[in-house]
Amino acid sequence: MAYTAFDRFAAWRRFRAALPHIRQGARVCDVGCGLGARFLQRARSQIGFGLGLDYQVIARTSNSPQVVLTDITHGLPVRSGQFDHVVMLAVVEHLSKPQEVLRGSFRILAPGGSLILSWTNAAVDPILNVLHRVGVVSDEMESEQHQQRLTVDQLQRMLRDFGFKRFRHRTFEIGLNNLLVAYKPH
Repeated sequence: MAYTAFDRFAAWRRFRAALPHIRQGARVCDVGCGLGARFLQRARSQIGFGLGLDYQVIARTSNSPQVVLTDITHGLPVRSGQFDHVVMLAVVEHLSKPQEVLRGSFRILAPGGSLILSWTNAAVDPILNVLHRVGVVSDEMESEQHQQRLTVDQLQRMLRDFGFKRFRHRTFEIGLNNLLVAYKPH
């Protein structure tokens, strides 16, 4: 099943929340980018270089972003210090053990770079499950595979342990989604 109109709308809302945190001309790694690396496509005019990492990859066209087929839970196959921003939009809630992916995100960030995370509030899971059963949410969104959520404080503590120093958090979509930007020191 392809992405549905609802899937695309939800993604657009996440993109809209994340884009203001992307510097013009930046190098961006989208960890868990999903089919077609849509965030990188959307940010194309703003970024200098984009790379997606995901276990779901569609055939590449001449104007599609570069995507590496990989299981992000087994390490990020990218050299250290290579990116200005790492983006993980609606990914962390799918990880039973997010520590290694988040640690890897810190490693591949250049000094002064940022990790931009979005994740849904657990209260939306029952709604997403119903929408999935009736075909409004596609299988590709994997909403039925959401894990127990970390609180903002738990996530910030974990990220601080990896070396991140400064944080910005806000909610969007009437509090149903979170956006956290964590900064790697210079």
